[in-house]
Amino acid sequence: MIKLENVIFQYGQETEGSGIHNISFHLPPGSCTVLCGSSGCGKTTLLRLISGLAPSVYPGELSGNIFIGGKSIFDMTSSDKATMIGMVFQDPRSQFFMPNVLNEIAFSGENLGLSPDNILSKVKTLTAQLGLSELIDRDLDSLSSGQKQKVAIASAMLLKPPLLILDEPTANLDSTGTKTLIELLHKIKQDGTTILISEHRVHEFLPIADNFVCLKNGSIAAKWTQSEFLQLDCQKAESFGLRHPESGFIDSQKNISAAAKDLLTIKEISFRYSKYAPVIEQLNFSLHRGCVTLITGDNGAGKTTLGKILCGLLRQKNGDILWNSEALSAKCRRLKSYFVMQDADYQLYTESVGNELVLGRTLTNQIRERAYAAMELFDLTKYKDRHPASLSGGEKQRVTLAAAYCSEAELIILDEPTSGLDVVNAKRVAEFIQLLAHEDRSVAVITHDDLLLRLIEGRVIKL
Repeated sequence: MIKLENVIFQYGQETEGSGIHNISFHLPPGSCTVLCGSSGCGKTTLLRLISGLAPSVYPGELSGNIFIGGKSIFDMTSSDKATMIGMVFQDPRSQFFMPNVLNEIAFSGENLGLSPDNILSKVKTLTAQLGLSELIDRDLDSLSSGQKQKVAIASAMLLKPPLLILDEPTANLDSTGTKTLIELLHKIKQDGTTILISEHRVHEFLPIADNFVCLKNGSIAAKWTQSEFLQLDCQKAESFGLRHPESGFIDSQKNISAAAKDLLTIKEISFRYSKYAPVIEQLNFSLHRGCVTLITGDNGAGKTTLGKILCGLLRQKNGDILWNSEALSAKCRRLKSYFVMQDADYQLYTESVGNELVLGRTLTNQIRERAYAAMELFDLTKYKDRHPASLSGGEKQRVTLAAAYCSEAELIILDEPTSGLDVVNAKRVAEFIQLLAHEDRSVAVITHDDLLLRLIEGRVIKL
């Protein structure tokens, strides 16, 4: 189904060093292959090449041959690609065209002229399989990131393409959503679909994966069959930048003591978006100064909404939020807080990584030194002069975290800070979170990531 012969691709000068170097492999029809490796190793670039998005949408110099179903990707029309290839991007909102769930899932079928009855039948089946039936009339902007991910997957699968490409499909999914996705992929694989997945949470796909291809610096570092991959121990897996089920089991002490002081006290707060059921109802808890609070729960449970309320981006409908035992308005909370969004692109504004870390601050020697320390901490020094938009998803995530580190906020809220990160950088994020807490800040972490939950010992709130 997929054949690559001596493929070399290099982006423009802005992204020098982030291309693909002399890659060749063959994926038979009906197989499932997982691309893995450290953040920025070239996984997304390779998927763009196979789908035809590079160099047509992402310009660069390409040599070598890429065949899909025996046909050169260069000879395929847009209609051919739409029929042959379904793709789910790492950031699902970047591939949405329609305003609501129903129209978005139906979009590809309408483009190819399928009958309305046929389209609606397919939509009904897919939404039931992915647990989207109750969201069918919702606006896409009202969904959580995990729910948006499911919509993107349903849209890509509507036409039952012979080749399905997924870039970090579990990054925004809870454990239930991940299990549902694996079951669904298993079914479509049995129907003959070839599946190519780029992932950091590689072991989740062992039930369906036939092969694993590991990239490093744009080249193939290793290949494993399913049975060979199972033999990798934790140390060996981590040497390739891969997560392992045993990663993150460390000895640590709880960072909350009886003497910990409350920074934020939440009393009976509730919130609802207009015309939808309440997202949050009568919550009561405290965030402690110098401590980490981990907020978990299923997709759509209200975790991100809660984070936005805590830092003043949204106003609660009922209840009180006290800061150091005194009521504080949403506007004042915004001045004292820093919120790192799940979608890093929303928070990248300047023309270089270095300037991103000092944005909005008077550039003193102290601020400059802290920015350099942040770049060192998150392995960003080599990208100091790079445009943030030219970085991989995981690298962008590290930039937003480094910017939070450089802020003077007393409350830091991180929304899925390890989505799209390899094991090395996930551990760095855990160290960074502990460091923030040790600076007498309060840190709230919204996460589905079992690895991060193992790495950080803090209070856990499940919505």
